Amino acid sequence: MESQEYESSGIASEFCGARLRGRAPAGLCSTAVGDIRPHLTSNVEQFSQRIKMRDDVDLPREVEHFANFAAIKDARGAARDLEALGYAVSVTRRMIFRATLRATKQSTVDIETADAMVEEVFGVVESRRGDYDGWGAPVIQR
Repeated sequence: MESQEYESSGIASEFCGARLRGRAPAGLCSTAVGDIRPHLTSNVEQFSQRIKMRDDVDLPREVEHFANFAAIKDARGAARDLEALGYAVSVTRRMIFRATLRATKQSTVDIETADAMVEEVFGVVESRRGDYDGWGAPVIQR
């Protein structure tokens, strides 16, 4: 089984009518800060797309989560919190003080697991004054 495509969470697809391909963050459109509902709703759409692409959603793969922060110190705090939860995290400086966070973890992408991951990462990001941008993972065809 090989990873053939990359499917990202549907914030972009749910609210902008676009589906991302390639290794790119999911968020192309802004949503209300602090509102997890669009992220959870987009998990359903992504799951449906993955099934149509014959993705083996029960097979673990690297899942990437993205978030943006106005202050790099907040991003670093979120990185520490996520590392304690088992994520591998990188923080990239944007402009002088801003930062983008990328957190990865091996996981399945069934709807229940996707929702749990989003709730976990979203909660950490929000608690550190960040803006959760979504997640993506390779499609592994059956």
